[in-house]
Amino acid sequence: MRKFNCIIFLIIFFQNLILAQDLAGVWSGHFSLRGSVRNWSFELDLQQDHAEVKGIGKQVELSKKDNSSSINSTFTIGGNFNGEYLSYDMEEVLFLKSRNGQCLSKCEYKLNETLSKFQFVGECQRNGTFYKNNQYFVDHSACKIPSITEVVFEKAKDINGRKTEIVETVLTKSKEVIIKVWDNNKVDGDLISLNLNGVWILKNYLLKKEVKNILIYLPEDSNELILYAENLGRMPPNTAAISIWNGDEEIKKLVLNSDEGKSEAIKILKY
Repeated sequence: MRKFNCIIFLIIFFQNLILAQDLAGVWSGHFSLRGSVRNWSFELDLQQDHAEVKGIGKQVELSKKDNSSSINSTFTIGGNFNGEYLSYDMEEVLFLKSRNGQCLSKCEYKLNETLSKFQFVGECQRNGTFYKNNQYFVDHSACKIPSITEVVFEKAKDINGRKTEIVETVLTKSKEVIIKVWDNNKVDGDLISLNLNGVWILKNYLLKKEVKNILIYLPEDSNELILYAENLGRMPPNTAAISIWNGDEEIKKLVLNSDEGKSEAIKILKY
């Protein structure tokens, strides 16, 4: 009887471990072919039911010239998460921009955790299935050629129970950038803080029409800049205009909105 109770305890413990890691939401990252200097960006919108994981993947091409983005393909995935590793298969292609077709893959990633984010690191390998012109070809010769794709994707941690949503991704060659922040609407008492990779770089700042300049060093290849609303001002939500500069060149300008339930963020990638 004691042995039986121990088994039940281990099952419950393992289930709780899986549930403790909530994978639901949008993850963003990049992948590259082993041995190649080229890399691509992508997003995974995941849903989790205990160990079962489903979702939609989206391959996104970012322009280094103007930081614009376009979708190259979207696909469904299905797999499992055991609390440490996520394994899934590309199941169905929903959209494919290229007329050349695409090999589907089987992927496995290990979950890591840093101060500011959850991160999956691993690889994908072709599973032999080829897709072209709305048809799937199993055991296709082109998809049997060994090819390993190295993958890193991540999701920013929530701050004080508020969801963090990455709304824009930008590219920069520089290790240092200037963040400019101001109130682009009527000044209404918005009080904000800015968080970079888990570290507060601006705290309890009252937004003004005048621009606030912050010189920051990007410590990682992938960085998250989060707008955290300390209040809602007189006209919710809390809204801040933010621009990112590389020296005298403006990389991106946008407006972030945050409230008591959500913090919007920008992902800054070094390449």
